[in-house]
Amino acid sequence: MPTLKDVEEAIRGLRLIQWTYSLPTAEMAKGVLQDIHHNTSLDGMQCITIARHMVNYKDFIRAKEWLMVGLKMYEADEEIEYIYSQLGMPLVDFYELFVEIQDELGSRYLAMSELQLAIKNWPEKVSLQRALSRLKMNIRIGKEPAEKKNKSKRVYKKCCSSECRPTAKLYCLYKTTSSYFLRLAPLKMELLSLDPYMVLFHDVVSDKDIVSIRNLTKGKLARTVTVSKDGNYTEDPDRTTKGTWLVENNALIQRLSQLTQDMTNFDIHDADPFQVLNYGIGGFYGIHFDFLEDAELDNFSDRIATAVFYLSDVPQGGATIFPKLGLSVFPKKGSALLWYNLDHKGDGDNRTAHSACPTVVGSRWVMTKWINEREQIFRRPCLTSI
Repeated sequence: MPTLKDVEEAIRGLRLIQWTYSLPTAEMAKGVLQDIHHNTSLDGMQCITIARHMVNYKDFIRAKEWLMVGLKMYEADEEIEYIYSQLGMPLVDFYELFVEIQDELGSRYLAMSELQLAIKNWPEKVSLQRALSRLKMNIRIGKEPAEKKNKSKRVYKKCCSSECRPTAKLYCLYKTTSSYFLRLAPLKMELLSLDPYMVLFHDVVSDKDIVSIRNLTKGKLARTVTVSKDGNYTEDPDRTTKGTWLVENNALIQRLSQLTQDMTNFDIHDADPFQVLNYGIGGFYGIHFDFLEDAELDNFSDRIATAVFYLSDVPQGGATIFPKLGLSVFPKKGSALLWYNLDHKGDGDNRTAHSACPTVVGSRWVMTKWINEREQIFRRPCLTSI
């Protein structure tokens, strides 16, 4: 059976999907996501559970929307009330949550009238009396309603919903110069940005190799962790994915390493191992940098570049987005995205802040390779003037 953590993370994923893609609550409850109707829907109990979760995140406007959708489903069938009551969610719970939400939104007199009606219908409910006392106190002291957080995320939402390109003046070409092998088998390269440098390689990993890569991960995927400020490894709520490192020294890994060197023209002997990541429904990675902070560089070489191999197509969502560049790339099976994390001075380029948009439908498989700067002194020399 699902654990409480499973339920909380599933609801958190739904909340993130709704926010990112601006999905109407009523349509989402019916299983309609971005105008595509899926063979699933939510019931009233699930809607009120989501509403409670929204309250915990102080998202009272959406909490109200989910509650009203759930209440409408609840009242559509009188026989369902008995079932909900047996499952520990009687109709009075809807009214109690409604009062709490209206109180936080500042509609306290509406909340008072609904609460008095509920007390009349369920006089034995002690929690309603406590809610009445809290509401009277808030009205008396004039408690301010919850502040509405108005963060500008328009670029993020737009580029997660549709592919963004900051300029149409860039072009595609065959890459032939970084190794002798590429003269015989050039790579199809799409130039996405010159500053910072960013390219997309098409058809670089075969379906056969992708199957072999995913077979190497069987039984090894685990929830990814990040290093906290105190040096401990902890689960990050802004990184809901599972992953594993490919350290097997077999022919496939060696061939992929050589492919990465041909693609990037970097020496990868000092690079990190390949990391395979899987993002399920609602899986995402919050906005972050791949280069290291100064405090972390005492014993490590910084990450000069990142290569991301896409191992699956994603029907909906899952784009790699660079909000500061207004650029996004949607996963295409077999392609690979490369960008530079450091400028020519060796400093981290803040414009490379990126995120993995939430996966709406499907499963997002990627393989990453972080390339360190220590061995690149002759591969990417500093400019004579900066």
